Amino acid sequence: MSDFWDEYDNNPTAPDYRHYHKPCFNNKVYGSGKMESDKMVFNKHDANERYRALIILKDLIGASRDLALRDKSCYSDDEFLYRFLFARKFNVSEAFQLLINYQLYRQKNHDLLQRLCVLDDTIQMALRDGFPGVLRKRDRRGRKVLVFFASNWDFTQYSLLTVYRAMLLTLEKLIENKQNQANGFVAIVDWTNFTLKQSAHLNPKILKLMIEGLQDSFPVRFKGIHFIGQPWFVEAALSVIKPFLNAKTRERIKLHGSNLSTLHEAVARDILPSELGGEDQYNPLEWYHLLLESSQINAAPPHYCITQTIPYSKTPQIIVNNTSSVNSNNNNNRSSDDELIVKSSKAQQYKSIAKCNNLINDSANNTLLNFSE
Repeated sequence: MSDFWDEYDNNPTAPDYRHYHKPCFNNKVYGSGKMESDKMVFNKHDANERYRALIILKDLIGASRDLALRDKSCYSDDEFLYRFLFARKFNVSEAFQLLINYQLYRQKNHDLLQRLCVLDDTIQMALRDGFPGVLRKRDRRGRKVLVFFASNWDFTQYSLLTVYRAMLLTLEKLIENKQNQANGFVAIVDWTNFTLKQSAHLNPKILKLMIEGLQDSFPVRFKGIHFIGQPWFVEAALSVIKPFLNAKTRERIKLHGSNLSTLHEAVARDILPSELGGEDQYNPLEWYHLLLESSQINAAPPHYCITQTIPYSKTPQIIVNNTSSVNSNNNNNRSSDDELIVKSSKAQQYKSIAKCNNLINDSANNTLLNFSE
């Protein structure tokens, strides 16, 4: 898929846009993009067309009086705006509306997005349990595959809202890759051994909040949603939320039950883990470690994105051995008086950094994957 990636990012024949002039808005046609019932649709495979679409989207943002766009600082961030164009197949009017929905969702659900970072303790628990997990390889159409093993959900430790927050964090990271923006995603949910007690914590309000965000507000496209081993009460819950789904989303939800062969027709076995009848290996900690590492390396995200950069939130206790008072002959019998609890803020800061560095080292040692391939 490297050629596909080059098409959007590293095209050596891409034209020089430094002296490009904006199109005239009195015309009905911009390049080969055509005006159809107030819809400006451009060819995403053509670099000139993509840039023209970006210019028009920027002009719409600049001229907008919508309160959701009163902060126009995203205007100069081309990479951020391309997310919305790809999510709506370079239909500029739809991409513009999606951007408004995104900003309204951010403003309306400020508490949901507060401290949305991999260093949040509850998000870490969800990610370690594989909510969500990201498979190493793409499917035949170049799409990233997200997996959820529902029976692993420990609702006593973190809520459905936390699972949603971890999913938003994951998607925000994945759509930094233009190939993911262009191709979309596939989600597989394995409901095997999911209990009725767990289903009681599928809060309808949170489910509706997830639909509003992922379907109508977030610049991401799910090309397939596959349910496996779903019990009757999951199917009942799905029938309740279906009225909130648009027609396209309803068509993309496939219920396979215990028939894995129909899943393998949609997603090849060679990229699936053995738990789904596949041939590849899967470890949810790989994606968790990658997020930890990237949070320490990458610059802070802009304020108009949903993710945040926060310092490590736990207050650590550092135990420093007082070696000067310990005799070398009784190393195995140290008393509690030979330990000093250091509570200074500087020591706490050092411990936080050390903890993050250890996590990054674990990631480097345990995973040699490139999720952006």
